[in-house]
Amino acid sequence: MTYPALRTWIGGIAEESPDSDGTWLHDPNTGEALVPSASSSLSQVGRAVAAAQEAHDDRRWRGLSPESRAERLGVLADWLDERVEDIARLDALNSGVPIAVTQLFAGANGATLRDAGRRAAAVGDVRDLPAEQGGVRLHRVPWGPTALILPWNAPSAMAVKKTAFALAAGATVILKPSSFSPWSAQLLLEGVRAAGIPDGVVGLVQGSGGIGRALVADDRVRAISMTGSTPTGRAIAATASSRFARLQLELGSNNAAIVRADADLESTARAVADGVLKLSGQWCEAPRRVLIDRARRDEFARMLSAEFERRTIGSSLDQATEVGPVAFAARRDELTAQRDRLARAGAEVLRVSRVPAHGWFFEPTVAVLDGPGLAEEVFGPMILVGGYDDEDEAMRLANTGQVGLAGYVFGADEEAAAAVGTRLVAGEVKVNGTSVLDMSPDSAQSFFGASGLGGHGDDDVLDFFVGKQIVGTDRPGLPL
Repeated sequence: MTYPALRTWIGGIAEESPDSDGTWLHDPNTGEALVPSASSSLSQVGRAVAAAQEAHDDRRWRGLSPESRAERLGVLADWLDERVEDIARLDALNSGVPIAVTQLFAGANGATLRDAGRRAAAVGDVRDLPAEQGGVRLHRVPWGPTALILPWNAPSAMAVKKTAFALAAGATVILKPSSFSPWSAQLLLEGVRAAGIPDGVVGLVQGSGGIGRALVADDRVRAISMTGSTPTGRAIAATASSRFARLQLELGSNNAAIVRADADLESTARAVADGVLKLSGQWCEAPRRVLIDRARRDEFARMLSAEFERRTIGSSLDQATEVGPVAFAARRDELTAQRDRLARAGAEVLRVSRVPAHGWFFEPTVAVLDGPGLAEEVFGPMILVGGYDDEDEAMRLANTGQVGLAGYVFGADEEAAAAVGTRLVAGEVKVNGTSVLDMSPDSAQSFFGASGLGGHGDDDVLDFFVGKQIVGTDRPGLPL
């Protein structure tokens, strides 16, 4: 297979990424080194921001009507639709997520672009406001150059979603993909060029943390949308705070799943296992802790472990695989260290015994231990099962530690389960299910607690990229 060259895109031109940290991109299924990593230079970061600033200032993109921008996004959507299989394969190699899942993500990228364009056209850039003197208008104005900091677990889906809504809103952007998953962003930039989106509107820089730090520290970057780890989010917030750059940060959360007394354990175990193992355990809203009546704790833990045993674990490139490897060696090593810490704390560790001997595979694990668990997020195919005596104790435990993103409640009485869900500190709470997708086309979700700043939901994402400006004739004869 041919892998995209790790270019830096500035002003519509692909340049060499001249620097290297000496690392390689690997096949997570085997551990085989594939190609050396490449990094943009600090000079290139500055020039990419300058190009985005120039494109913002001369209004070459935001000066188009929302309908015209939507038309260009539709051309880009068509271009990506023709490359679904290539994108899916690259994402499966970059993330360890099974190709059956990355095909779904890649297949939805075009729809994401079209939807963003439709939403922006429906809202419009300018609308008249009621005023007795007339001539008062609300303008939606992009903040300025916007940095899009991308995660490694869903490479193309996150690159396309952030880019689609930013461009639909009229913003100029600089993408910075994870150094572990840079390939699908390269294809996206090729598509941007092919779709006739003006030069300078979309840039791309490559590299690890140092490049990201340089990008978000640039005073010309007026907004930052980032999905990733909590430590990285805190660093970005600290860097951007002095200039009051706008922030949207989706960070980590140890999401709790509460199993009520009337829940059917068999179907609950199946649903929780589905949630834990999606994306090879690597998605930010996965259930990370189960809280269940203490008398049923051990029974449920074994049912959950049996569900793990039933799943097909193998290469992320195999269509039959349900659970692939984690994305890179350090991710596997951190999960192993977390499992060992839980064992030292007294947890009974139940883990799948049959995993491939090579590559970055981590045995799907159930750790049985009462209490809140680890302080930091667990990001992989591992879950804690603990007991509670009553639901007040369950709520106290569920809302302890790093929380705020998602939550789950299981029970036969769905109205009662939903009432319990309103007590969780979480932006989204699902009853009797663990799907990745939103429950409603109008879903909106804020990031509570330490899980970030802002939120997601398509209207919220579109709004993030613009400020609101009122321009009009002042009211005559006002007393003050």
